[in-house]
Amino acid sequence: MQTRFQQPMQRLIILISILVVAGCSSQETKLLPENGPDILQIYKRHVTTSGTEPKMYRQLRDGRRDLAGYTRTASNEIDQRFPLLPNPELSLYVFPHMSKKGHPIPGYSTTFMMYPKDEYAMPGELKIK
Repeated sequence: MQTRFQQPMQRLIILISILVVAGCSSQETKLLPENGPDILQIYKRHVTTSGTEPKMYRQLRDGRRDLAGYTRTASNEIDQRFPLLPNPELSLYVFPHMSKKGHPIPGYSTTFMMYPKDEYAMPGELKIK
């Protein structure tokens, strides 16, 4: 015997499953035609109808002068284009002291770098020798 609550719940479940099955059985629609112009033809047609045809490639403004600091030539091939930024070495003197267990430790010197890792300069950031 079913209660009043179970009957509407069963009807709702049956209705939802019918809608899901009906949604999955829809017809396949073709979004793009199988034959027609390709993307390049569409682009060229659009460009010619707009009146101004854009340049396809970036033009150098003043020849090689704009890229002089960034390109390599035979004369600067061995130069370092991205030099290391200065990372000074620091010295630290540790005074004589006693360990936690009471053993004497003599004084000593140690060195370490100021920054944890080496960084490279961007072109033009440092003067290249």
